[in-house]
Amino acid sequence: MDNIGGQLGQKAKQKLISFVGEMDKRLKEYWKVERSKNFGFSQKQKKMVSEMLTHACEHNLRSSKRIRSALVYYGYLLGQKLKTEKTQKIEKTNEIWKVCEAVELIHTSLLMHDDFMDRDIVRRGKSTTHEFFAKGDSHYGDCMAVCVGDAVLCMGYERFLEANFDRERQIKALKQLMRGITNTAFGQAFDNSLIKLGKFNSQDVLDLHHAKTALYTYQTPLLSGAILGGISEDVVEILKSYSKYGGIAFQLQDDILGVFGDEQKTGKSSNSDLLQGKVTMMYIKAMELANNTQRQKIDLVWGREKASLDQIEEVKKIFRDTGSYEYSVHEAKKLASMAADEARKLREFDLNTESIDFLEGIATYMVEREV
Repeated sequence: MDNIGGQLGQKAKQKLISFVGEMDKRLKEYWKVERSKNFGFSQKQKKMVSEMLTHACEHNLRSSKRIRSALVYYGYLLGQKLKTEKTQKIEKTNEIWKVCEAVELIHTSLLMHDDFMDRDIVRRGKSTTHEFFAKGDSHYGDCMAVCVGDAVLCMGYERFLEANFDRERQIKALKQLMRGITNTAFGQAFDNSLIKLGKFNSQDVLDLHHAKTALYTYQTPLLSGAILGGISEDVVEILKSYSKYGGIAFQLQDDILGVFGDEQKTGKSSNSDLLQGKVTMMYIKAMELANNTQRQKIDLVWGREKASLDQIEEVKKIFRDTGSYEYSVHEAKKLASMAADEARKLREFDLNTESIDFLEGIATYMVEREV
């Protein structure tokens, strides 16, 4: 990483931290209003809905990077010219925050569904939704995770439509958002189906990360904001390439943290990805590079929930010994560098330089983070 890239990465990190503070404050206000609606046709029903919303609020406000909503904001900012007078404000800044809130609500809903599918019991250091509601009845917990997730998903789309933008741009951006979530669902289905579809390889992993993380975490929010900001089609194509490289790099780093991360920082078990049989680049490369004895040891852990801690630690050692871990780190950094290169192309256009600096810097920071 060059010095300029490092400086932009640190600046982007600080901007993201500041953004999170503002985002959380606005989300708290959103939930205060939503919970005050007190929906229900009886006290019994109102009590149930209140419990659903209380949990959804708590889940949504857990400590988070807020990278998706930040990309909405900076995507929108990209098309806004910097004002020369301090008293002037960027047009419709308050309205874009509503879209940022919408994306965070949608993200929360999909996490609830994702945890239900993965059978995870911890999300950001606290109970997942199906675990929270189960209370000894796993089927009930699963049903509630689907219901709460569906409700919060629709609340997100509703919040998006409450933002006051040019109607044509707003519909175009909403279609971008909804198609992005649709394609994410296809990506999730591919993830769930990989084992059943037969032998898989590293290209399958890259395709999976492109269909899920690159589209969902980067492209969908970034383009939704950029469309509202009125960017040109030439810029859209650059943002798509940026999102592809940045999103895959982001997921590779997530997978690394899923095995080698500090549980206190990540808020989840560092063993769950292995025990659930998650298809990652590290797993693929380890199986390619390992000898027969090492492969057998991996097979005793991968996808086997009752593997011992000693067996798990042995597999982690194999990931390092085979070079699988190092390969994943290298690929993540390479793709992050490619994303930063795409962001620099934006400097050829008459765009907001603050936004470009953030996009270039955040690509680097996201593969160096510890959470």
